[in-house]
Amino acid sequence: MMKKMGVLLFTLMLMIILAACGAADDAPAENTEDAGAESGDTATEEEADEDTSWTDVKAAGKLVVGTSGNYSPITFYDENNQLTGFDVELIRELGEQLGVEVEFSTMDFDGILPALRNGQIDIAANDFAITDERKETFDFVIPHKYSYGSIIVRTEDVDKYESAHDLKGVKVALGSLTSNYAMFAENIGADGVAYDGGVDAILRDIINGNRDAYLNDLLVLNRTLDEFGDDRLAVAEQVKYHATESAIIMLKGSTSLKERLDEAMQELLEDGTVAKLSEEFLGKDVSQPVDSSEVVSLEGK
Repeated sequence: MMKKMGVLLFTLMLMIILAACGAADDAPAENTEDAGAESGDTATEEEADEDTSWTDVKAAGKLVVGTSGNYSPITFYDENNQLTGFDVELIRELGEQLGVEVEFSTMDFDGILPALRNGQIDIAANDFAITDERKETFDFVIPHKYSYGSIIVRTEDVDKYESAHDLKGVKVALGSLTSNYAMFAENIGADGVAYDGGVDAILRDIINGNRDAYLNDLLVLNRTLDEFGDDRLAVAEQVKYHATESAIIMLKGSTSLKERLDEAMQELLEDGTVAKLSEEFLGKDVSQPVDSSEVVSLEGK
């Protein structure tokens, strides 16, 4: 009897040991499969999120830049029909720093940012001011131009405008309805109309009394009057609004391209290239921030 019970106990213990070994063999296989699946999913997500903005430019050997070509002295065609301007020549300097060719794609101002979103261009250069709204969709290189807005009016009317607040209800001309100057005109309560026929048409309409003021960047306005050469018009320099930091713009998430451009721009700021180009095209060094204490905000406050 004792021998039979011993055999029975031995058999029972052997069955328990074998069952335990089987469960132990199953567990690692199940855990390994789960770990492999999670690892594979992570790798796929990382690969999908990989930023190739700089490697794409480097592989193509060129940087495609969107600009209007009709916003002198920032971007325009000279008497030889060659594209030039402050932003244009600065981009060419950046291309040399990066060791890539620069290819400009000219288009209407209102089409530049859509082209950037659609991947038709790598970056945009057209005196784009840095704004919170734009930063929701785009990234900016470190600023290369600091300024603020003002107005061109008939010379006889210069003293009518003591500040930007005096533009309320005034018939003003704009280069584009999507610009920050158009936004400011709306915020201040001005009667704004956009022109797509170039700045000469705007200035003639001011002289003729069809419009009373032209809103744009102070430095651009001064250069515009120099080139237009008509003493019936003047800049009302006491009108100051929307202090700006302008920069090259790219699609948000283009981190590697932004880093390269930031490095190159910093070098051009430090070696005086930006100051030299701004003096050539804008008549003064615009690479340093301005005192904005007397400047009315974009919101009209």
